[in-house]
Amino acid sequence: MLINALVLSGCMSLVLLCFGLIIRYWYHRIRNDLTITLHQFIESPDKETPSPLAVLSDQIALLLAARLMQQIKAMLAGVESGASKGETAEALAAASDGSPWLGLIAGMIPKRIRNGLMRNPQMIGALSKLGQRSGSGDNGHSEAPPARKHRD
Repeated sequence: MLINALVLSGCMSLVLLCFGLIIRYWYHRIRNDLTITLHQFIESPDKETPSPLAVLSDQIALLLAARLMQQIKAMLAGVESGASKGETAEALAAASDGSPWLGLIAGMIPKRIRNGLMRNPQMIGALSKLGQRSGSGDNGHSEAPPARKHRD
């Protein structure tokens, strides 16, 4: 019985030793492969070719810069659009203040067309000049027009 226990413990020790050697071998092999792979990824193969890490970081930087520019352009376009709409709304209000007819017409214009006019400041300027030329409807006369004579 004692011999069986000694043989069994010897076999167990031998198995554990083999298992430890296999684990150590695989650990060193994996570590060496990983080290070689990382060096190939980080270091450039020659002076003319950039490393894969440099290429990847350059592509990420370009992508982030492009997205940032898109966001800035969208933000600036929104600010410009808001300012433009505010100016054209003020111009439309000023044009309608100059002539009561323009005020009435501006109130009757459908929203879709009115929004189109607000996008085109030249049109509002032309309406404003038209309203200033026609004045308040008196055509430059301060007196009432002469009455027509009726024939009997």
